Amino acid sequence: MNLTKKTIIVAASFLLALSSASGYTAGAAAAPQKASKAQPASSKERLEQQKKEALAIHSKAKKPGELTVMYDGTDNTLSFSFYSITSTDYDDYSKLVSKYKAPALKQPEWLPEGYAFQSGDIVPPYYDSYSEPYQDMLKELKAEAKGKKYYAKKVKWSEAGGAALLFSRDSDIIRISAKKIYPFVTEITRVPGKGEKFERLSIEGVDALYATNSNALYSTKLTWEDPEKGLEYEISTYKTSPLTKEALVSIAESIISSKSQNP
Repeated sequence: MNLTKKTIIVAASFLLALSSASGYTAGAAAAPQKASKAQPASSKERLEQQKKEALAIHSKAKKPGELTVMYDGTDNTLSFSFYSITSTDYDDYSKLVSKYKAPALKQPEWLPEGYAFQSGDIVPPYYDSYSEPYQDMLKELKAEAKGKKYYAKKVKWSEAGGAALLFSRDSDIIRISAKKIYPFVTEITRVPGKGEKFERLSIEGVDALYATNSNALYSTKLTWEDPEKGLEYEISTYKTSPLTKEALVSIAESIISSKSQNP
């Protein structure tokens, strides 16, 4: 054994003896524990910074037509934030529908007495969480995030996801919307939320769902689908609206019969 090896062995033996006598081993064991405690804090700080940067993009005040999407890697979801393009002139709204290839939603032939056109909206494209485009976008943003748990970006679009019309009488509003629907990756069944009530209806031979008492701003909704055109229609009102179920059904009948006469 050469001198170098002897020196290393002796030094190691001396340190071992010193450790046993002075309690250094306990101190050495404590040091990694402190490091492990500091590591989660550092990781938490990184997550908070990622979230802050993503929200700075996602929550920023938007101009009409702007759309952002945010990836949350903690639960593998997306959220959409947008500002619709709105017009208070019906002719201008009709031109926007054509420009952005939105669903051709028109004023119904029948409305309750006293309700008049207030505004029309062109809604940027956003997707239900179980739809194929949503899952495709989820994979895309997850890849772009490059390991980050939070990531957001502005999305450019040229084709709208939906259109909406608002009709008012005094402080009451009727909102009628049509949005594009896409194939789902799995079959889902909609169930009522807490306190919400569902009633299945048939309108002009079309299955519809009448929902009441939700916590949403428009808490009363009548919804149905047009599978051939890939659209979902919805008529909604405030919880305090004086309009009855029969009134909403009459509006729906007007829309459905108009679609069947003008395919």
